[in-house]
Amino acid sequence: MSGLSEEALMNFVQPLFLAGLLAAALPILIHLFNRRKAVTRPFPALRLLQESNERTARSVKVRQRVLLALRVLAIAALAIALAKPFVLSQSGLTAEERMPTAVALVVEDGLAMDHGDWMDEATAQANDLVDDLRPWDQVALLRSSGPTEAERLTEDHSEVARQLRELQASTSPGDLGDAITRASTLLAASQLPNRRLIVVGALTEGSFETSPEDLEIAHPLEVISVREAPERPTPNLAITDVSYQQQGSSRESAWTITATIANLGDDDVDAVQAQLKVGESVVGGQQVSVAAGQESRVEFVHRLADPTLTAAQIQLVDADPLEGDNIWHFFIRPREHVRALLINGSPSNIPYDDELFFLTRALRPGVASETAIAPTTGAPDRLERNDLNTFDVVVLANVSRLSADQATRLKAFVEQGGGLLIAMGDQVDPEAYNNQLAELLPRPLRGLKRLAERDDPDAPVKITRLGPTRRQHPIFRVFSLPGGSTMQSVQVFSYMLLDPAPGDRQTTLALSYQDDAPALLERQVGQGRVLLWTTTLDRDWTDFPVRTAYLPMMRRALTHLARRAGSAGDTQRVVGTDVEIEVGDLVNERAIISGPDASRQVVEPVDGIIALSVETPGPHLFFADEESEAGLITGLSFAANLDRRASRLTPLAPGVIEGWQTDEEGRPIAESAPGQQRRVNLWSGLLFFVTMALLLESVLGARRSVLVQVGRRILRGRPTDA
Repeated sequence: MSGLSEEALMNFVQPLFLAGLLAAALPILIHLFNRRKAVTRPFPALRLLQESNERTARSVKVRQRVLLALRVLAIAALAIALAKPFVLSQSGLTAEERMPTAVALVVEDGLAMDHGDWMDEATAQANDLVDDLRPWDQVALLRSSGPTEAERLTEDHSEVARQLRELQASTSPGDLGDAITRASTLLAASQLPNRRLIVVGALTEGSFETSPEDLEIAHPLEVISVREAPERPTPNLAITDVSYQQQGSSRESAWTITATIANLGDDDVDAVQAQLKVGESVVGGQQVSVAAGQESRVEFVHRLADPTLTAAQIQLVDADPLEGDNIWHFFIRPREHVRALLINGSPSNIPYDDELFFLTRALRPGVASETAIAPTTGAPDRLERNDLNTFDVVVLANVSRLSADQATRLKAFVEQGGGLLIAMGDQVDPEAYNNQLAELLPRPLRGLKRLAERDDPDAPVKITRLGPTRRQHPIFRVFSLPGGSTMQSVQVFSYMLLDPAPGDRQTTLALSYQDDAPALLERQVGQGRVLLWTTTLDRDWTDFPVRTAYLPMMRRALTHLARRAGSAGDTQRVVGTDVEIEVGDLVNERAIISGPDASRQVVEPVDGIIALSVETPGPHLFFADEESEAGLITGLSFAANLDRRASRLTPLAPGVIEGWQTDEEGRPIAESAPGQQRRVNLWSGLLFFVTMALLLESVLGARRSVLVQVGRRILRGRPTDA
């Protein structure tokens, strides 16, 4: 019977009464016992009568067989009727029309529903369903964007209709799987005999926070799609990331901005216009093509007129109906200062004899001076005590040697984008440097070359001088201006000789001495740079510190080495999420967050942390205690964007939805769910058949003469009745 469904099988309330089927054999047995075989004796006088009786006997025989069949069927039907047979069925409208129904109506209202008219179509379909409900039905509206206080079954259909009128696409993707689970739970608690779970929406992959294959639903599901072509992916472009990095010095304030654009559809997209908007002005535009299922990058170069915190965005113009993911907001954060850590290898209590005396004066001429470089001085142990990531450049000034840990930290600092200036001096141990800093040095150190002592009367003949500068190098571009040739007058009494660079090491000679020995070499290591200055930063080996070119060259060298400002340290903020910001002592009483569309949040810090919810995409300015320029904290200001999970508009695979409709045993939930089948009793029909069979048996069992008399009486009575 495996080919028959459970609905087609007959069941019995009292199956023991089926034993009565044995009584159906009694009429047959009685019939067999009553059969007699007469002895044939020829009698001529009765031949005429015999021929007449044979015709009558055939008629009686047919009637008796019909009576026998009626009696067998009547007894069998009576036994089956006593067993109370029934079948389970979903067909028939009688039960549906008479019994109340609990309806859980799930409407997808996540960010993806902002695509074209999907949201309007979904609310219209949901309204039609509510209008078709009977007054005694209960209905609940559940949204994929999240639960509400009104999420309960109610007979107040007008209230649900009002909720539908107010329904709009959310700014977050939502979780349709969670909404369906909530609806199933709501129906399970209902006492109504009929239950319906209906989902109206686009059922996109991005509307599920967890894998939709793992969803468990205890009730049959009705799906109403608002897509024009539910089986095909909906074309969609989305900006999935924007990064920026400073080019050159902070004074030049030129920025490279790169946007990543993803094509989440199955068709190639050509010549879409991408725009860069800074502040309120569109400052650049390019066309970009993206292959189906691939990503493309578009790059802009922009120079800020005012190197301050600047809000910007990149937008795809008229790319597709889902406009929310075609815009990416971000802040450009110019760095106000270059943070330099100066390691002093030869400190002295006599200012002029200190190794860093001239360098610190060049970087900060006075205590009240405001420069683009903020120097911090210290001994070599600061390489271990300080977090090097808080600095942009490190200077080793006549440091004799480093420990293994110091060298490792310094190497990691450079590889991650930091800058390193290594200056020579009489304390430097070439062998230790070659061992500890081999991965950073542009070329190995060989040893000191002393040309002359400072008080040597023949020094002008023995010494060398700085040679011509490479004017195309960023450090020396300024020396191409009038007066820039003064560097060639710098006297050098001693310098560090270098060995040739290993064959696979790429170095750049930025400056040499007039005897062709290298004076300044550069090497790229990871994302950072290393400069090797082969003489001293003080006056021990050269008179450069007292020359006018010393100050601009040192500043430009440290600026050139400094870590580039960029978006690497920015934290991505997503609309619809809760955010915690560590403010420490920056905020005394309250933090004010000013967002787009004049939105404003005021939050009090708790243990140095403020918590807030990001509701709208766009730039959010962070103010401490007062909403003014003085209270603005640029480092805590942020830009928020819509969650790109909603950009995946691909519909769920048909197999996923079909998987929701079967239970653990693979049976359709529509058959196994409680309250979804009704019992149809068959015994009343069988009793009616027994009654009619007995009546017919009575008619057939009566003598023909009796029937004739009854017929005559009926016919005689007609005129009288008429």
